[in-house]
Amino acid sequence: MRRVFAVLMLCALLFGCASEESILEPAIEFRAALLQAGGCRFHARIEADFGDRIEVFSADCDYSTDGTAQLTLTEPESLAGITASAAERGGRITYDGMSVDFGLLANGNVIPAAAPALAAISWAGEYISAAGMEEDVYRVTYEKDFDEKRLQVDTYFKNDLPFSAEVCYNNQRILKLDISDFSLH
Repeated sequence: MRRVFAVLMLCALLFGCASEESILEPAIEFRAALLQAGGCRFHARIEADFGDRIEVFSADCDYSTDGTAQLTLTEPESLAGITASAAERGGRITYDGMSVDFGLLANGNVIPAAAPALAAISWAGEYISAAGMEEDVYRVTYEKDFDEKRLQVDTYFKNDLPFSAEVCYNNQRILKLDISDFSLH
């Protein structure tokens, strides 16, 4: 009787690990493809939630797996053409001497215009804390430590491509990205 119980427990343990590995497999495969390609390009419509107001803008992002991203604002029309370079340690926004300031989020640690770069940096190398399927949507939660605080980037995939992401700080969504025209380099 003990042998049968031991065999059943061993099978449960093995199958439990196998199912956990299989649920992470799409996230790991996406990361591997992104790293092998050297980066990605996509368009993002971004909502920055400041609590008392929401700022909306759009940008094209070209992310390189060396941790840098080039962004070009496309909306609103008054900001179209402004470019930004972002890296894990900082960034710069330029356009004929003009600058854009939407304000800062996450206690002054997150620039809303860097949202696409933050999502891509998470896809490429941040800790995967959770993953799961709901109908035909696959969700992956990435965690990024930030000045002794934690940012979470929840990314939603359909047909193995990201179509939406949310950046949360202190369990509150601060940025939402609607992603389109995604391609690997």
